[in-house]
Amino acid sequence: MKFLILAHSLRFAGFTDEWDSGKFDDLFNFQVAGDMKKELFNEELNDEFKYPLYANALENDGVLGYYKEYKYNPNTITVTARGNIGHATVRKNKFNAIGRLIMLTAKDDLNMDFFAEYINSNVKVHIENTGVPQLTAPSLKINKLNYPNLNEQNKISDFLIMLNKKIALLEKKHLKYQDFKKYLMQQIFAQKLRFDYDIVKLKDIAKINKGKQLNKDAMIEDGEYYVLNGGKEPSGYTNSWNTPENTITISEGGNSCGYVNFNEEKFWSGGHCYYLSNLDNNVNDYYLYSYLKFKEEFIMRLRVGSGLPNIQKGDIENFKIQIVSEDNQIKISNLLLSSDKKINSIKIQKENIENFKKGLLQQMFVYILMQTILNFCAKICCIKYFLKSKYALNFFSSNSILLSTKVRKLAIFSCSL
Repeated sequence: MKFLILAHSLRFAGFTDEWDSGKFDDLFNFQVAGDMKKELFNEELNDEFKYPLYANALENDGVLGYYKEYKYNPNTITVTARGNIGHATVRKNKFNAIGRLIMLTAKDDLNMDFFAEYINSNVKVHIENTGVPQLTAPSLKINKLNYPNLNEQNKISDFLIMLNKKIALLEKKHLKYQDFKKYLMQQIFAQKLRFDYDIVKLKDIAKINKGKQLNKDAMIEDGEYYVLNGGKEPSGYTNSWNTPENTITISEGGNSCGYVNFNEEKFWSGGHCYYLSNLDNNVNDYYLYSYLKFKEEFIMRLRVGSGLPNIQKGDIENFKIQIVSEDNQIKISNLLLSSDKKINSIKIQKENIENFKKGLLQQMFVYILMQTILNFCAKICCIKYFLKSKYALNFFSSNSILLSTKVRKLAIFSCSL
């Protein structure tokens, strides 16, 4: 019975029953949204158009506008069938829908929040590629799932809802601090707060350098230093660096050309990356970064070319900068740096909870993997035979992503008994 102990390792206390199994079609009624009637639609909410109209989108919670009539009742799960395919959301109010959005209503007493989380974290949907990739109701219906009794569904759901509320609160807080920083920058750099300043060209206060190309085959997955090329995120990693920490970079080419970044660590500057060096002694690096970031939209307008857009070095060199006194630069940079640290701190808190939730869901649904294997064991012989077979050892050794290290090691140990 060691196998069953592994299966239940991350369940809430007091629950010991095995999970039931079935297909989506056994648990839910399926409906698919059709087309919109324009005379029943309005972009704004009012007393006449009061029912949300949901589409296949994640932005704005999928709300396209508002409808005169509703077709679907509260506690219905919507599943996106195009675009960001397979995202499930429980709708708490009456609503309507369009664009082949899939609706699931329970045939029995089920906790729909639990099943929405289950779909988002555990269901691998079959995407039909018929020109435009899409998810269809028939392909979702045949998915098999394992699920606990209603009491355990409620327990899991309540806990996940609490985590979701915390994540949403941090997201809201993160956005507010970002808006506050934008307000500060607008007040400072648009001269709503008056400072005496000089106008200089960027080349007069810093040297603009272009990085050195590092091909993908020269990068390594676990390198110590990131490689910054033409994008907003690192393009890979290496064990060498060619640019020191606390360096301002401006993307030279690609769709993100003109993107301004401040790099706090040593890194490799690639062939589509400008970096600034030899700043004048009276120029504060974070003040200059903040000013360039504020003007990022204007820098991006310097791009030329249609295929692979880029910004010419001369245009960057001649970009005009407002330079205030050194004392004011320090005050401004300290203020904006403290704002950035707060924003980053909230972002890290949110990511930590999201990762905790993701790991928790993976561990909770280890049970599903275990029960699937138990069913397989029953078919081929018995659990004892299975645990001693090469199939069990191969499974537990290879599924390191799906199983935690602790669970995997315990399972491999059981195979060797």
